[in-house]
Amino acid sequence: MTEHGIDIRRDRRPGLPAIFAGFFWLGVTSFGGNTAAWLYHQIVRRRHWVTDAEFLSGVALGRTMPGSGGVNLTVLIGQRLGGSSGALVAVVALLVGPLAIVLALAIGYARVGWNPALHTVLDGIAAAAIGLTFATGLTLLRWRRAEIGPLAITLATVLCVGVLRWPMIPVVLCLAPISIGLALLAQRGANA
Repeated sequence: MTEHGIDIRRDRRPGLPAIFAGFFWLGVTSFGGNTAAWLYHQIVRRRHWVTDAEFLSGVALGRTMPGSGGVNLTVLIGQRLGGSSGALVAVVALLVGPLAIVLALAIGYARVGWNPALHTVLDGIAAAAIGLTFATGLTLLRWRRAEIGPLAITLATVLCVGVLRWPMIPVVLCLAPISIGLALLAQRGANA
């Protein structure tokens, strides 16, 4: 957003402590990947630290580099907000919270991992995660005929990996071409 050729957002650039706090919160509250969506919500929509255009150019550039797209995007946004120091602070803040949580969980698991009750709880958590993923997919599905294919692929994946406990890689290698074929057929039907 410009006014008289001056970027208004530059006047409201956050300091390093604010960058650390913002990215730390993102790190400890974003679960299951898709860090870019969390970054967009927190950094663009909520805090207004960068514009949509700046964010989208960062996403595009971050995906062309090796490594995690979310971490790459964090470095790029941190650099835009505070130079080299901002990039370092942003990426450390994003990763330090989850690292501490994972280390604490690993230490706890090493102490009680032998307990059969813990394994039962973990199996329940895994089943809940599969159920939540499936429920989210059903909620997002609009139940048009063209979208029956994704539902069938989702059900097949849940059956093969979650119930039959087949290895994920062979299941994906088999179902991915089918999914692509169904998507091409649906697109061809929509264009006709």
